[in-house]
Amino acid sequence: MSEEEDIKHLEASLIGLAECEKEMDKAEKEAEIFRINKTQKIYQKRSEILSKIPTFWYIVLAENDDFAEYISSDDLKYLEDIANIYVEYDIANNNPRDFKIIISFEGNLIPKQTITKSFKTLVNEQGEEYLTSEAVEIEWPQQLQSINPKTIKANSKKQNGSMSTEDKKNYRIGMKSFFSFFTWTGEKPGKEFRNGEDLARLIVDNLFPYAVKYYTEALPAGSEDFDDDEDEEDEEDSSEGEELDLSADEKDDEPQTKKQKT
Repeated sequence: MSEEEDIKHLEASLIGLAECEKEMDKAEKEAEIFRINKTQKIYQKRSEILSKIPTFWYIVLAENDDFAEYISSDDLKYLEDIANIYVEYDIANNNPRDFKIIISFEGNLIPKQTITKSFKTLVNEQGEEYLTSEAVEIEWPQQLQSINPKTIKANSKKQNGSMSTEDKKNYRIGMKSFFSFFTWTGEKPGKEFRNGEDLARLIVDNLFPYAVKYYTEALPAGSEDFDDDEDEEDEEDSSEGEELDLSADEKDDEPQTKKQKT
């Protein structure tokens, strides 16, 4: 077989492999839509049952070490007001990789409200998937207004247009709060909630589907069964030392937010 024939055979093989990859992607997408359709009613039923268990989601979140890496310690007590967490996928438009995280707050520590945050999965030039999201408005707990980045920015504009040293300190603290996650877009690195994509993935791929497992493991009666499986080595938060970019840029305002229905 000549070199020219070898090249033609290789080209034909590569074309065939590319077709196989397309077929595989299509099959995986169809399988994912089928799975979501089959489990959707089950999750809805589960959600109704969980609504009758006091502080269910608080226990799931507060006892999860991975979740704790993405929030401030000041957020913990406000998680008690989370009545429900739900995930919806965009299967109506055949986009199972796009989803919404719906979080309902009911209680005395934070205003009653339901927040729906939408996420889209995109692909970069290297063929890697990444998330973007729309910023949505959330009413912060009154006790945390002093570190609410939106409030701090609005007050600074009313005065001389610049932040004081104390404002910058509180702004950075506020940007690490769980409540800043709702304004994360994935389009302003260094200027918004850090690790927004990782937190969204944690909720969607781990906390939501395995919530009952985490809850039962956290119960006192069952905790002894899982002691041997715990990892006693605490890993340092790799992003703990990251600085938020507060460089002056009047054009770089907070993204416009969508008002949610309460």
